[in-house]
Amino acid sequence: MMSVSDWISIICAGVALIVTIIIAVLQIRQSNRMERLERRQDKRDEQRHQESVKSQAVSFISKYYKDRGLIPLCAIATMYNDLFYYNREMYREFCCCTKEVQNIILEYCELDLRVKEYNIYEKCLNAIESVVNEYFPNDRKIFYEGGKYFLRSLESYAKKTIPHQEFEYENYITDVLVTAFKNNDKKDKPIQHLLEKYNFGSCKEIEACQLVTVIAKFVAIYGNENKNIDKSYGSPGEYDGEVIGTMEDLFLLALFEIYVNCVNDRN
Repeated sequence: MMSVSDWISIICAGVALIVTIIIAVLQIRQSNRMERLERRQDKRDEQRHQESVKSQAVSFISKYYKDRGLIPLCAIATMYNDLFYYNREMYREFCCCTKEVQNIILEYCELDLRVKEYNIYEKCLNAIESVVNEYFPNDRKIFYEGGKYFLRSLESYAKKTIPHQEFEYENYITDVLVTAFKNNDKKDKPIQHLLEKYNFGSCKEIEACQLVTVIAKFVAIYGNENKNIDKSYGSPGEYDGEVIGTMEDLFLLALFEIYVNCVNDRN
């Protein structure tokens, strides 16, 4: 027969167990409430973040609406060098946005282009050299020393107005290159012809830079056999009256054509 002390011990143990169970239940309930609260807080934070991203993207597009056709060049400016002090405010401001905001801007503009890599110049230079070497292996080399005349369009003459803006200038270069690509004669030397036509060896350096940059642009356009025709990358300068007026614009436009035609579709 159990003594009084035994009964007291049993009762105390039972009470302790009940208290432990109650505390455990309360702790679980509290933990569940905290978890639900954190989920609601996370959801609110994510919602506020998305609203902020959307607001920044819409604000940028609205601010530069008349030049929205240049937004693809903003992406190229970022991927070339987001720390470069571009002459055009639109490029600088885009570079200051987060990558998420940048890509939402591109998405809202219904473009397939995305900011997904950086320091693209060397990759683009290698790509355009490969196109020239493939089609015109015996032609003059114009991208030597890191494509210095191409690069100087931005680094030396970014703010300068494009020297030759007459229609006949680019039209002639286009005709020469289109004919050469159609003929597909590896003995052809269209670039040498253009260099001689525009006195590459004796003209002003800014004109030499323009010539090399324009040639790079059209070689990229006409030399890509695998162009993604189902993609929409934009048409800077031909969208809605936006102007490609400076050497900076021209450089970014050429880099854009190289990237979307010779690099991006092969990644």
